[in-house]
Amino acid sequence: MTIYYSSDIIISSNKELFYQNTGKKYNDNANKVINMDKFLPVSEHTGGRYREAALHGTPGFPMRVYENNFSWYSDNIIDWHWHPEFEFAAVISGKVCCFINDTMVEAGEGEGFFINSNTMHMERPAGGSDPRMVTVCFMPEFIGDCGSDLIYRRYVSPFISETALRGMKLSSQVPWQAGILGTVREIYRLSNNREWGYELLCRNLIAGMWYAMAVNLRIESTSNQGEPGTGLSEKRLKDMLSFIHENFRSEITVEDIARSANISKSECFRCFRTLISSKPLTYLNEYRLKKAAELLLNTDMQITEVCFASGFNHISYFGKVFRKYYGVTPKQFRHNEKI
Repeated sequence: MTIYYSSDIIISSNKELFYQNTGKKYNDNANKVINMDKFLPVSEHTGGRYREAALHGTPGFPMRVYENNFSWYSDNIIDWHWHPEFEFAAVISGKVCCFINDTMVEAGEGEGFFINSNTMHMERPAGGSDPRMVTVCFMPEFIGDCGSDLIYRRYVSPFISETALRGMKLSSQVPWQAGILGTVREIYRLSNNREWGYELLCRNLIAGMWYAMAVNLRIESTSNQGEPGTGLSEKRLKDMLSFIHENFRSEITVEDIARSANISKSECFRCFRTLISSKPLTYLNEYRLKKAAELLLNTDMQITEVCFASGFNHISYFGKVFRKYYGVTPKQFRHNEKI
């Protein structure tokens, strides 16, 4: 994969994006990122398999625009993750299922969705389609200074705090939402053409999108901040998922997972069930299997080495659960994917 560098802008040869940035507050905010499943380029020869990087854009211009090709991701799924940026997505073709905490949104061609800052979400193709999706991510301070700035205090901060609005579907049948979807596509066009001054146009278009959100949703600092337990459960789950991602190679029990969030086993099960419809050990094993699949595709490690590097202790059990999950043995998986 070839990367071209020009000033603060990084453009990929396969046109997945517009990658730029500026500013100390961006770095301060970005340091708070907890990325559940970083997907940095594991190799220049992996066929373009990427997962979402921890940061979108650069401090000089805290915004990123890219086109999602689901084949770049393990199992064609953009797995559970979160980031401090706001995210607007427009589906260009096919259908996408977006899971936002415990809510599922399905968006077809001409539709899309909004995801709030630091909200857990996961996307996958829907209905057997091979969708294309354009996404715009930008830091909250791209709209207004995080300090005493009136615009940030009045029109940005209330959205971040509103636990009742972690995300929403954008419909082409609702005029103001259709306008936002059109703006996402226009920003993508500008980012690809990169004509002189396009950064200014992109910034103005972002402001227009946010104006539409602000005046139509009217979320104010005095508004209802959602169910009392919603934000706490999400924080607990993030802590537990981060623990799994950092320790999946070790022996982990449900007690260990619960302890990472300072909660009981029963509360641990409730958080997983309520927010991502899974169980702690089920999620752990599936995460290990996805890591094993990456190693099979992107390294020359022996199957036994992959087994232990992914957190499994027995090669026979590893082969059994891998086949159950992927439908083929680890050896067949490596062979089939490399053809």
